[in-house]
Amino acid sequence: MCQYVGGKMRIGKKIHEIIKDYEFELTGANSMSYMEPFVGMAGVLRHVAGEGGRPSIIGCDYEECIISFWKGIQDGWEPTPITNEKFKETKINGDESDPMYAYIAFGCSFRGMKWVKFCEDGMGRAIRRIQKSNFKDTMKDVFFMNNRSYIDHIPSGALIYCDPPYSNSCFNYGAKNLLRFDSVLFWETMRKWSEENIVLISERNAPDDFKCIAEFPRMNGITKTVVIEKIFVYDI
Repeated sequence: MCQYVGGKMRIGKKIHEIIKDYEFELTGANSMSYMEPFVGMAGVLRHVAGEGGRPSIIGCDYEECIISFWKGIQDGWEPTPITNEKFKETKINGDESDPMYAYIAFGCSFRGMKWVKFCEDGMGRAIRRIQKSNFKDTMKDVFFMNNRSYIDHIPSGALIYCDPPYSNSCFNYGAKNLLRFDSVLFWETMRKWSEENIVLISERNAPDDFKCIAEFPRMNGITKTVVIEKIFVYDI
């Protein structure tokens, strides 16, 4: 996986355990189909996939290049070193259906912020993580849907984890799923989904009819300050 603004690489395992505990509390098992409509760099989903035991695991994202990246990983693609010139060229003429695109746009960019500036250290970390993590095998049974917005999904009977763009975030930097994100519509959709699914949401704040089931401190990778991460569910 690559560095990715807002990603859950460092806390993905912890969130996975919170999700499992909540699912078990409600159902007595950990056997529901699992879905992430904001999969990004799969900081949480990779732990779900690595554990297995679910009827299906689905990942989706609004960013075409993210889906191309993961499908490429499943097919055995591996990143190669690039130059600053390649970074600039891909930004202008790159093909989002090529797994190299997301790797360059996020993984080779400063602190995972899309197309900010070339970061050789980030590139090196991305290559090492992908090469050592055996994602091809870990993700082999994940179904990565073609890119689409979360509002295009009509899930039923699933365990869903959502990691949307956080409200009041100033770190947009051109990523499609971070621009003009309608938080009001998002929470309305989460209410609807929660009627027929188990839905957990990462955010720092939520409407009053959502309850926080877990919170813990984490380091913000952009500001390098400690923030409180929270997991919310709809208080039906």
